[in-house]
Amino acid sequence: MSGNFIITVGRQYGSGGREIGEKLAERLGYDYYDAVLLERASRGSGLSEEVITRYDEKIADKWFNASLGMVGASEHHKLPLHLRAAFVQFEEIRKIGQRGRAVIVGRCADRILKERDNLLTVFIHADMQPRIERVAARNDISEAEAKKRIRNTDKNRASYYSYYTDAEWGDAENYHLCIDSGIFGIDGAVSILESAVKARE
Repeated sequence: MSGNFIITVGRQYGSGGREIGEKLAERLGYDYYDAVLLERASRGSGLSEEVITRYDEKIADKWFNASLGMVGASEHHKLPLHLRAAFVQFEEIRKIGQRGRAVIVGRCADRILKERDNLLTVFIHADMQPRIERVAARNDISEAEAKKRIRNTDKNRASYYSYYTDAEWGDAENYHLCIDSGIFGIDGAVSILESAVKARE
């Protein structure tokens, strides 16, 4: 069992970031949050899980000025639906951050929790071809369709990140560690991260 850290995992689509996050959480004995975060965020928010999922890591109005600290939780009901869906997730991430011992994938968690001393921020990336092969095999689609899906998903994630933060998605300066899963593999990336956590203790 390792210390009371929070590890946030940003990831390119098809890089295996979600799987890396899951395996790391299991190895450390930490809680893991990805899709389950959507369900937690919907409880008591007045929004259904379906609505939160619809806007998950997507923006609906690029001309609306948004930021992580824009409004307090008590004012969420005044926001457009896509902002309410995002901010209830952000509030849930803050609660998780207070408890610690967690791996959180995506959803601007690295910026939401950036002031915490027990934070380790990670970005998982890989060359396009291994990502294409992973996405095509996982979804039983052609490589051409997989490449298109990768580009669209990464574009959405980058837009979402810049929309709600003051930082650029995937920029190495914004993370403590950037790992190429195409070189190190899933298990290799997990081992690197486990060592990084131990080095912080």
